[in-house]
Amino acid sequence: MPPALTRALQRWPRPTRRGVAAAAAGVIVAVTGYLLTSLPLVFAGVALVVLVAASVVAVGIRVPALTIARRFSPDRAVAGWSVVESLVISAPASSSPVAVRVRETVAWRVMADDEAVVATIPPGGGARVVFDHDDLPRGRHRIGPARVDVVESFGLARRSVQIEGRSELVVFPEVVAVGHGRESRSLGDGARQRRDHSLAGGQDDPITREYRQGDAMRRVHWRATARQGELMVRQEEQHGLPSARVVLPVTRANWRDAHPALGSGLPVSDGFEWAVSMAASIAIEYGLAGSQTRVTSLEGDTIALHDPSTTPLFLELLSDIALDDVVDERSPEPTPREPVIALVSSLAPAELDELGRSRGPGVGGVAIVVHLDTDPLTPDDVARDSPREVAAALRQSGWRVIESDSSADRARVLLMDGVLGG
Repeated sequence: MPPALTRALQRWPRPTRRGVAAAAAGVIVAVTGYLLTSLPLVFAGVALVVLVAASVVAVGIRVPALTIARRFSPDRAVAGWSVVESLVISAPASSSPVAVRVRETVAWRVMADDEAVVATIPPGGGARVVFDHDDLPRGRHRIGPARVDVVESFGLARRSVQIEGRSELVVFPEVVAVGHGRESRSLGDGARQRRDHSLAGGQDDPITREYRQGDAMRRVHWRATARQGELMVRQEEQHGLPSARVVLPVTRANWRDAHPALGSGLPVSDGFEWAVSMAASIAIEYGLAGSQTRVTSLEGDTIALHDPSTTPLFLELLSDIALDDVVDERSPEPTPREPVIALVSSLAPAELDELGRSRGPGVGGVAIVVHLDTDPLTPDDVARDSPREVAAALRQSGWRVIESDSSADRARVLLMDGVLGG
């Protein structure tokens, strides 16, 4: 049966398991009474079947107008961690007590029937149900609508309804803190002086300004827009800050473990998620040392820019990036002595040349080459764009290469020579 037809049938009123059992019992009693020529038994059996049928009709005709309110704790989640969702479902004062079974619609998986939470809503009141969402995937997720089974008062019939209304849950990439940035002097005294000036109350450049014709919509700062009542865009550049650059390929061909995500079908990759977390961690550590970090695509376009005053916005931008996204904000040319850290896996020969252009004059660069679970184990199966070959080619091009895998301890990799300016 097609899924659309199955969902449509599920919205029709139908007996519960108790209702099915009651109807079956009624049929048995009625048949037994007929065979024994006992009119009271026949009447009792028929009455039981009619009661179930009437319950189905009643729940199909009369469903109270339910409303819903959601809260997440914390309101900004972290990839791989958990979040608690609280739902308050309210019924109008004119209704009778309503028994419900509640399931939520989430983007990253299908919630099973046995995960539904049972509650009773008093007239004019509300019932609170709680869901724990574990092992969250990074991204900006729409939660809802809630799927609710309204159960008739005798528990004999139910009807599935959707309570409209969706909420947004932003899941940040996980940031691994090693504390190196707070003590680092590798970016120069100017960085430390600028950071101290900021902490002492110095005036930084504003991070938002009014929208101007030609500004990319991906630069819109929605929180500032809501606060100001007019469209605002990010203005993240802070003059005088030393800078670092992190290169992060965002094409699925560069991550050979990419596969369609459950539910959305969009490409996802464990290796790419590990690299996004590393990019966030590197940028935060450089920020603690008073530096700004630009995360760019392989082609040199800016994915996100971090400085010591824009961490939440930076993490939100990294939450949004997905494989095969179009990134069209051109970055400035790399500068001399600007550290470059590349987070790569599979690269074609032309892409290796493109990666080389991310380094400024006299900059060697550090390449963290990520080996994936799908990589071949035997040398005969190694392709030219495999991580093993990419690492060898980058060494020949003057990069300092660190080989890792997508399940490695990120803190250990962060503390290796060169990653954080060492």
